[in-house]
Amino acid sequence: MTTEDERIEQIFQEFAKVSGALLVKSLKRTRSFAEAVEDYCRLEAEFVARMGDSEFGVLEIKRRIAEDIIRLTESKRPPFQTCRDAWNARVLLGFTDIDLECRMTWYYANCCAYDENPEEGLAVLLPLIAELQRGLEEARATQSSTEFYEYHLESLRKLRDELLAQRRGEQIPGKRTRRIDEARRSTPEED
Repeated sequence: MTTEDERIEQIFQEFAKVSGALLVKSLKRTRSFAEAVEDYCRLEAEFVARMGDSEFGVLEIKRRIAEDIIRLTESKRPPFQTCRDAWNARVLLGFTDIDLECRMTWYYANCCAYDENPEEGLAVLLPLIAELQRGLEEARATQSSTEFYEYHLESLRKLRDELLAQRRGEQIPGKRTRRIDEARRSTPEED
């Protein structure tokens, strides 16, 4: 490993530590989504500058920041357009691997389900499910491990089924939506 590679690796390690702490801080109920995004933008600027001429390092820092912002949409529930913007920003950066693509797609499709936008959620889920299904079939044909495909297919298919039910106008027992949450907040508490 060259000195430059060691420097980049050290920066990634420092970034992992700082971004992990920031994620924990951002998940606190007292922190708004907007405040968390501001913190992440500052963190991104700092670490992108530290990466210098490393195109790979800069891209990976931007990807990790975008991933954490998408993760925050699940707990902070910003307006749907904000979720869409976060997703589009992440897609523009490309995915490091299919595992991250599966995880980020799940978060965005879950945002779509929360805001009852099934068509948009299905538009990102269905092609990925088809790709994973092909991978599963290839793994079975070559007697390779199928665990990865089965793991992701289970959660993505469940979410797909929820979105399909929403499309049909069905209520999903136990599934939170923005409409349900807002109705609960506007209902006076019983004495």
